Amino acid sequence: MNTTTDWNEVGRITGTVSLCMLLGHLLNLGSPVYLALFPILSVTKARDYSWRGLARMFRPVLIWATAAVITVELFANHPYVVWAISLVLFDQLHARATTPMARNALVLPVFNWIMMVVFAQTLPATMPDRLHDIVLSLLITMVVMKTFAWWFPPSPAPASAPAKHQRPDYAARLRFVVLLGGGLAFLMIVDMISATFCMVPVILAATQTERGAFMAVLRDRLLAQVGGCALAMVFMLLLAGQQSLLPLFALGQTLLVFLFARQISRSSGEDKALHGDALLGIALPIQLYMGVNDFGLSSALQRGWQLSVTLFVLAALAGLIFGKIQDESVHHHHS
Repeated sequence: MNTTTDWNEVGRITGTVSLCMLLGHLLNLGSPVYLALFPILSVTKARDYSWRGLARMFRPVLIWATAAVITVELFANHPYVVWAISLVLFDQLHARATTPMARNALVLPVFNWIMMVVFAQTLPATMPDRLHDIVLSLLITMVVMKTFAWWFPPSPAPASAPAKHQRPDYAARLRFVVLLGGGLAFLMIVDMISATFCMVPVILAATQTERGAFMAVLRDRLLAQVGGCALAMVFMLLLAGQQSLLPLFALGQTLLVFLFARQISRSSGEDKALHGDALLGIALPIQLYMGVNDFGLSSALQRGWQLSVTLFVLAALAGLIFGKIQDESVHHHHS
């Protein structure tokens, strides 16, 4: 934990996240959740705020979202083919992720692919419309991030040691494909679209190569994601009946993001990553479920329950996945 606060970082995170989330409500997008997901994941991890750097960070998301749209349109009547193609894609993306940073970067493109495939099965909106929401949300996020980086300039990123490259072995690749393939198959078969977001901790856990790191990911997701749902429910209760008052909603949301941004700024290493994930955990239910006519309490409770079940199932499978415990030490392999 740092003793000083980087107020420029606090300003960048607070401004970017709160403005993007507010625009998500105002623009009536089909999927306003992207304007919470993209800015939070980006502004808490970005190191290069140049236009080229931002474009490089978002490029994989756009590429794989477009590829998912094309795939589900071509094989709309053959879901098994879509599922099989997804398995090949997951394996190839994972095999090419040879550093911890590259493995963390898998989350957005893989999750967007899964979201596109699942939504195509269950929702009436056309896939081009969903792609339109992604492209527009990416552009808004980039412009807002660039604006607040100009107002609150980031400090130069400290030089880090060259990352150690290590290709995942066949056992790690099999674990990744089985966990993601099983989760995707469940979502394609069962009409439970709200559970799609449970795939984020599954992706993070599936990239781990040791039991200790696997369990650490589950513990952190329980604290950040399920705890975030609980805090979101408190926020919803405080604004119950008043969420249609846009100035009040914007003020409450900005204050909430500010509190988390300050904690992120005062943290480092794994604590910083945990606080960033907690911000995502509380922002997603608010962005997904809180509207003018519904303050979203029951949906947030359902999300928390589904996340809890997912994490406990993964914990129960840890012994099957990794075999007997050989090393009790916990090594974090996620940021």
